[in-house]
Amino acid sequence: MRHALRPPALVLFVGLLGCASRRPLVAGGPNLDSFLTAHRLSPGEDLRADEVARTASASYHVVQAVRGEQPHRHLTHDLTLVVLRGRGTLVIGGDRFAVRAGDAAVIPRATPHAFLNEGRTPAVTLAVFSPPLDAPDRAPAFDSPLTDR
Repeated sequence: MRHALRPPALVLFVGLLGCASRRPLVAGGPNLDSFLTAHRLSPGEDLRADEVARTASASYHVVQAVRGEQPHRHLTHDLTLVVLRGRGTLVIGGDRFAVRAGDAAVIPRATPHAFLNEGRTPAVTLAVFSPPLDAPDRAPAFDSPLTDR
């Protein structure tokens, strides 16, 4: 099935194979370096998410992580995560995965998860929420092995 691109939506093209040899592009917009320059982390800010596109079925966010995030769940959204830059550990439920640029994961709604940056510079990911994220949807993950009770 073919889908036409609809302006003015920004679509992020990610080469999952060979991502390290090519810089990801934001079609119809600036390259990723320019986007990150225009959307810098504030001093002391550990995590920043910027929506870059939206369709009827999903919203697309570029997320920058300095250290990572606390384990949490999204109660009403499925999440697909693609690592664009950096490396880290992705915890999904009780499983840990070493991830780096070009890796992707699908995280079903209500599944405890966390991304932990292991690099010296902020990691950058593309987070795709389905249905589109219109309101905060973040709940603690008390059953996660990373959460202190």
